[in-house]
Amino acid sequence: MPVPGLPQTGEFHVEHSIAGPESSLVRYVLDIFESFKTARRPFEEAWEEAWLNYLGQYQDKTAWRSKTEGTGGRSRIFIKLTALKCNTAHAKIVDSLFANGELVPYGLVPLSTNGDPRDAAMAAEEWRKSVLDPHFSRIDLPEIISDATLELTILGTAVLKGPVLAPQRSRVVVDRGAGGVGIETGIEMVASVEHIPLWEYYVDTNAKTPAQSIGEIHFRRMLPQEFRDLAGGGGYDPAAVREAARRASNQDPSDTRYIQMADNYMGEHGVKDARVSSLEFWGLVPAAHLAEAGTLLPEGTEEEDSLEACVCLGADGIVTKAIVNPTGVRPFKVCPYKKRPHQAYGQGVAEAMRDSQKMINSIARLIIDNKALSGNGMVGVNLDRINVKRTKDLSVYPGKTWFIKGNYSPQEAIGTVGFQDVTLGLKDLLEQFERFADEETGIPKYSHGEQGSFLNKTAAGMSMLMAQANLNIKTAMRNIDNAWIEPLVEAFYDWFAGNGSGPRLPFKIKAAGTDSIIAKEIRLENLSKFITAAANPMFAPFVDQAKAIREMGRLLEIDLVRSEEEVAQILAQMQSQNGPGKSLKETVDIDRLYPYLTRAEQMQVLESLGIRPDPALPPGGPGAGGWNGDGNGDGQEHQGAGISPFGAPAGV
Repeated sequence: MPVPGLPQTGEFHVEHSIAGPESSLVRYVLDIFESFKTARRPFEEAWEEAWLNYLGQYQDKTAWRSKTEGTGGRSRIFIKLTALKCNTAHAKIVDSLFANGELVPYGLVPLSTNGDPRDAAMAAEEWRKSVLDPHFSRIDLPEIISDATLELTILGTAVLKGPVLAPQRSRVVVDRGAGGVGIETGIEMVASVEHIPLWEYYVDTNAKTPAQSIGEIHFRRMLPQEFRDLAGGGGYDPAAVREAARRASNQDPSDTRYIQMADNYMGEHGVKDARVSSLEFWGLVPAAHLAEAGTLLPEGTEEEDSLEACVCLGADGIVTKAIVNPTGVRPFKVCPYKKRPHQAYGQGVAEAMRDSQKMINSIARLIIDNKALSGNGMVGVNLDRINVKRTKDLSVYPGKTWFIKGNYSPQEAIGTVGFQDVTLGLKDLLEQFERFADEETGIPKYSHGEQGSFLNKTAAGMSMLMAQANLNIKTAMRNIDNAWIEPLVEAFYDWFAGNGSGPRLPFKIKAAGTDSIIAKEIRLENLSKFITAAANPMFAPFVDQAKAIREMGRLLEIDLVRSEEEVAQILAQMQSQNGPGKSLKETVDIDRLYPYLTRAEQMQVLESLGIRPDPALPPGGPGAGGWNGDGNGDGQEHQGAGISPFGAPAGV
């Protein structure tokens, strides 16, 4: 059954002969390729420096003292701060993406329903768990995204290509009758995702987005047998593939036109000549060029039209595949770490701190050189006072015996040379550029265990550092959601729907990577405020403290909270230790409260104590006719003016 978006066999037809370098289609694609290569060279220099900084390799062209570093005993030390920052950013992104145990953080939102929306949502979730998630697990999509994310932090841009048909081994349990049950292994073509190294991907650097470029190119060099295997792929012409492989084996060994930037990291130069170049172009192609190559065009297509097509060239100019893209969607998913305005390539962590890395390396080398110079490591020898024949050599080591001429003392023949230690100022400069690296990358020191900052000593300081780090991580995760998660899930949904295994109801793909971390932070902050407010004794009886603590532990991903039964026992024990509650009379100081009550309230209090006051008499103390113990109002019940019936001075 045809698969939407994936080239099928039989769509490429060669009418007369194999299209070679003289073809207009070949010239069209190669001209675009050369223009993309020329425009990409400034970016390649930055990528190469960022990659070497991540690897921690010394670079002569980025040395501060290019003529002296690494020579004459001088240091070439490399502080691997770039690798530390990139690995930290990669770990935080991957941990945030897959923190909830999901293979890929996304959701399916039905666009329209014919019945109950809840039934549609349940059907979507069931289809996701039974079809999409198992397939993502089979092709190991989380690991592919993790590898691409590491390259994203280093180079600033990473590319995923999919869905593409790739062979995959499958193991099936079969019943062999009398022989029992056995396992057979076979090869199956599965829709998968491929992580393309950035140096194999070419696009118009002046385009605002890759989709707005005239085309996108995947250029690589393949082993001969790997290239010949393309003959069985969808849309490839077997004769053209074999001819390209034959011509590639006869190439001039001195041909270095396609030495790529990543040859030092992707393979040896000596293996290059044994490989076959493969150029895969996805983009707009004039219909006349496609017709000349023998491609079947849609009805009503005119020569002036440009169509979205896929053109593959082998051995630097043989058309091995030329088809019209039926969906018009290119398979490349390009994600920037941080976007550049109006440019397709992004900026990564390593590029953001390239100047700081260079300065930190230079300062560290100066510190080491100065320590060696100022540490009495230089020796001065007066050859006129040294018996060279008996001393034999001028090497300095413990236990060395020096033979001195005449009556000179050893101090007069051998001495040390001291220089001033200026490393104190260099250390301050080193710390300053470490702070610059923190600010440039947005990854604070707490992430890699730095304990020199006062912010790491308090909970408020740690919260400030974590919030600052999450600001940059959220931006990168939002780009991953928009450039990878949603397009990939949508492409696989279309793929399964085209095969008849997808649901009929259309869905909107909603990536949840950024939403999950933002929602988690907001809920954690609101929960902290709620617990603070619940500490008030007035609110404490109405709060489920055990549930609040468990929720706090879940959000912080710390499983140290006791079970519900244990928490209930602890609360019951605490309540029993406090004893029975006191009555209201025992907790209220009525003696101090009485003078501030109204006459009616005073009468209620007196009646509760067994005193029957006369409601016709005004309030007051003894002698004022206000009240007395026998109800006569003569003021003779208690002695002393200003004494309340409770023994305290009136008005207190």
